[in-house]
Amino acid sequence: MNDYRQKRGKLAEKIAIEFLRKKKFAIIAKNYRYRGGEIDIIAYDRAEKELAFVEVRSKWFENFNRKRFQTAFLAEDTVDRIKLRKIEKTAWLFLEKETKKWQPYFKKLPIYSFPEWRIDLISVEIEKSSSKAQIRHSRYLYA
Repeated sequence: MNDYRQKRGKLAEKIAIEFLRKKKFAIIAKNYRYRGGEIDIIAYDRAEKELAFVEVRSKWFENFNRKRFQTAFLAEDTVDRIKLRKIEKTAWLFLEKETKKWQPYFKKLPIYSFPEWRIDLISVEIEKSSSKAQIRHSRYLYA
């Protein structure tokens, strides 16, 4: 991935993290990698008492007023079944290998149990000229 795309991706992740914090999520990990898989954000949803494994996708537009004429698909349309399976596999590995990171949020959970969890998608559309962002949060994605 080139440097320009990395910077854009990091900005989109930063916007997504700010969005989740405003929604009272606790951020547990960012850019978690294990065995070839990556999860952009792992967060605890205090309202639902679940872990959320969040994929962040971004799309950049010159001008929001003209964006609907520029593209036929949304940022979230780029997440396919293969990507969701990779996230799911990495999520299970996180639950198995990183218990110290998530257990403090689930103190009443029986021993040798896993918490409730889900895969979410945050789509960040950014206007290049103003850096204004529009955010969509989709919950409970499945492969």
